[in-house]
Amino acid sequence: MREPPPATCRVTVHLPTDLAEWLHCFAEISHQTDDDVVRRLVEAERARVEANWERPGPDDA
Repeated sequence: MREPPPATCRVTVHLPTDLAEWLHCFAEISHQTDDDVVRRLVEAERARVEANWERPGPDDA
């Protein structure tokens, strides 16, 4: 039996035209949807930020 897909919600982001066009073209040439490209970028940034938050700072000795 397949697991149901995770719940999603729609987010509207206003991008400069050239960036929105680049996103769409990149998604198209990589055979992905715009949503897939943005999801991967946001997930990667989230992982990077969370890893940095868990790292002790210079005053946390």
